[in-house]
Amino acid sequence: MDTVEILAPAGSFHSLKAAVNASCDAVYVGGAKFGARAYADNFTPETMKEAIDFVHLHGKKIYMTVNTLLKNSELEKELFEYIKSYYELGVDALIVQDLGVLHFLHANFPELPLHASTQMSITMGEGANVLKDMGVTRIVNARELTLPEIRDLRKSTELEIESFVHGALCYCYSGKCLLSSMIGGRSGNRGRCAQPCRMPYQLKIDGENRGTGYYLSPKDMETLEILPELIKAGINSFKIEGRMKSPEYTAAVTSVYRKYKDLYYELGDTGYEEYRRSHGEELKGDIRNLSDIYNRGGFSRGYYELQNGFSMLSTERPNHSGVLIGKVIKCTDSQMTIELAEDINAQDVLEVRKSQEALYEYTVKTGEKKGRKITANYKRGIKIRPGDMVYRTRNNALINTLKEEYLEKKNRIPVKGHFTAEPDKPLCLTLSCYDKQVSVYGDIPDRAENQPISEERLSKQLNRMGDSEVYFETLTIELKGELFIPAGKLNELRREGVQALTEAVTESYRRNGNNSDSGDKGNLEKRQYSFSGRNEQKELALSVLVQTTEQLEAVWDNKHVKEIILESDMVPLNKLNFYTEGISKRGKQAILALPHVLRRKSYEMYLQNKSILEDNTINGYLIRTLEEYELLNKNIRTSKRLIGDTYLYAMNRQGAEYLKELGMGEITAPFELNYQELKEISEIYQYITVYSRLPVMISAQCLYLTDSRRDKKPLTGRSEEACCLRDAKSACLFDRFQNAFPVMRHCRDCYNVIYNSKTFSLLSCAEDVKALNTAFIRLDFTGERAEETKRVLENYIDAYLYGRAVKETETDITRGHFKRGIE
Repeated sequence: MDTVEILAPAGSFHSLKAAVNASCDAVYVGGAKFGARAYADNFTPETMKEAIDFVHLHGKKIYMTVNTLLKNSELEKELFEYIKSYYELGVDALIVQDLGVLHFLHANFPELPLHASTQMSITMGEGANVLKDMGVTRIVNARELTLPEIRDLRKSTELEIESFVHGALCYCYSGKCLLSSMIGGRSGNRGRCAQPCRMPYQLKIDGENRGTGYYLSPKDMETLEILPELIKAGINSFKIEGRMKSPEYTAAVTSVYRKYKDLYYELGDTGYEEYRRSHGEELKGDIRNLSDIYNRGGFSRGYYELQNGFSMLSTERPNHSGVLIGKVIKCTDSQMTIELAEDINAQDVLEVRKSQEALYEYTVKTGEKKGRKITANYKRGIKIRPGDMVYRTRNNALINTLKEEYLEKKNRIPVKGHFTAEPDKPLCLTLSCYDKQVSVYGDIPDRAENQPISEERLSKQLNRMGDSEVYFETLTIELKGELFIPAGKLNELRREGVQALTEAVTESYRRNGNNSDSGDKGNLEKRQYSFSGRNEQKELALSVLVQTTEQLEAVWDNKHVKEIILESDMVPLNKLNFYTEGISKRGKQAILALPHVLRRKSYEMYLQNKSILEDNTINGYLIRTLEEYELLNKNIRTSKRLIGDTYLYAMNRQGAEYLKELGMGEITAPFELNYQELKEISEIYQYITVYSRLPVMISAQCLYLTDSRRDKKPLTGRSEEACCLRDAKSACLFDRFQNAFPVMRHCRDCYNVIYNSKTFSLLSCAEDVKALNTAFIRLDFTGERAEETKRVLENYIDAYLYGRAVKETETDITRGHFKRGIE
């Protein structure tokens, strides 16, 4: 790519046109199914064709989201026909989360470019490169990467890099969140997130109440000030978040990022910096306009300059904050006087707040300049006081300007035209646009008896484009002789020419058997396959995951436990083999669980300690990311067991097929399938978790750091311990119903795990679980002490191995989705 791409969101046709009119380079849209914004005004099959043609006619690209997890029946029965029509219409790429979908699409549509969604949480080129053989041409990296990590990503992969530069941030690594799913059955992995992260929570550290706030609600990201650094880091596409936002939002953000991108490429590095210094107020004004359109408690630069921290969060307000425009300086019991710090416009919406709590909202009747004072009435009983701040939540003049400039005004396409008219020959109009040229012919013109038509009249008539998407950039006229040509004939010829040119441009993107450059793009037939992964083990085995040495010592002498999975950061790495040797001496298998997220620093740490990982007392690895697979496959000498964990999401047979091809001989069932859905494809799973405090969020943020209101910058050279909060041992979030969500920090790899408020238990479902015929049932322990660990383990041994009826003793129990499932 010659310059960085501006990629705009289009949650509706109005937003799509706004993006194109605001000079985006590409748009991303969702279809009627399988998109991560299920509640957007997504495109139907009919409007998608119109969208694809509209975008291509304007010389842009269009990417379609298929970025949710698919159940097996959806993949096998619906996906092929759903994608086939869009493939043939010429969609430029698909954005994909599900590894099974990726595997299926590459097999059935091998020439279709695929983009790995940010839902895959790719953190390194090593993980990205695993996907190259599956037709992936671009990765949308995890939003948590810092600028140094983006530079490293650029050096370690040849794939295109697409990075978010503006808009909302998830608190959690995308694709590693089950919070909405577990609370209300609305799965974020299925595009139906209810955004419980935008709700208030009470935070307790070591049992001490630290207050209530929106602790899981990040500010929106804005990166205009560091745009040159992002370009020089090697990003190919600047992605703007916002398919649920308004067309005006799309227009505002797209146009501003396009403006500064173009300035950078036009002026160069030095010239751009000089421009920024001399036009500081202009940049501030543009950022203020972006704030007026939408912001949450101001903006942050995301993770590009911070590892994590308090300044990235909007803890006092989770929705649009607007722009501070003044404060109350005087009030009675029903009238207030506001001193303005910014200009306001007629029909602006103002909100009076006390510490971000909304007290009163009203619409301004007339505009006024900053520095002036205005008065407004309000209802008696509202406790407005001098010093309360006033924010604008709707800038009416800005919205009207955006509508006029980008929504109502038609952005026409320049074409070159040549018209010829001469006696005894048909009229001819030749039009060219991009690399396409068409010629259309009309009637033979009559000779003029009185007033012959002039070149001026011909040009004027042909330029009457009406509602057409094109205009003449140049129009040359070759007129021979004195001719009479009716205006209607010229109009008809122009319409035919524009239609022919439009079809020539849009049809060039179609994929069918007639315009194939390599292979047959048409007459597609769904490729069949068979999965050969049935579990042949006859005896059910017990696998236990532990996170503390206390838990380990509580289980490793139990004769029924066949293997023990150790969290890799349970102890310092140089002490790990002491415990794996202890497991081995007891005749059990030792499995090492690699981190929920692997980034460069941890990757290099593992490489430097290869001998520990290669120790013969380790029998296998629990793999949670593609980066970990690549680490083991390329760098660690091993023929040991590779076990895919739940967050690799083998939701369907194709996903399992792909993991098997990579060499993962065993796969863990995901948490978001119910019993019937698991039973349909039970042959693909060797593990099912039957006990766990489910990890509902894996976050690069740190609630311990948030509590201390500090930030952590990348590559500071400080130790991990020095960056985290004092000697705190535990943190817990409480929702408005006083449900407790424990938080565990993993400082070595710098992430937090937030666990569900209820314990996931399938103790009462033993017969159903055994009917799935998995090789292992798995118990995951988190914060349990030794006695509780032993008690839970014995209960499951009784229920699953001896078939005894065991009564649940815990009060807050959930069976997750095992019975209820998800949409």
